[in-house]
Amino acid sequence: MTPPLPGLFRLTRRSGVVLGACVTILLSSCHRVPEPPDRITIETEVAPQPIRTGRVTITLRIKDESGKPVTGARVALEGNMSHAGMAPEVGDAKEIEPGRYQGPLELSMAGDWIVLVHLTLASGVKLERQFAIPGVHQ
Repeated sequence: MTPPLPGLFRLTRRSGVVLGACVTILLSSCHRVPEPPDRITIETEVAPQPIRTGRVTITLRIKDESGKPVTGARVALEGNMSHAGMAPEVGDAKEIEPGRYQGPLELSMAGDWIVLVHLTLASGVKLERQFAIPGVHQ
């Protein structure tokens, strides 16, 4: 087989680089990532009160920057002790009415807990918020 001509090889290599750059630019311009909302507020409630170890129900009221309920979101809860060394407790919150989400979480130990709320809005935007549950008793 005859080796390719040096000029043809350089042209093919350069064409590949140019083509790759063009494809990258086109793909990045076609996929627009939605901007996250400026302000999402979450009101939290934990029941039963007083909060003790075991299963609790977390209720979240999620509103956008204009105060309207945020509907159609996926909400995952992650409970962590304030000290290191424990695996997190996880659960999902389901929408029970527009903008109101509710789900269980197991608080397996007495002490201070931090709950991370992982939100995926209907638009696909992902956000995280957190709140504290201090002084959980046995």
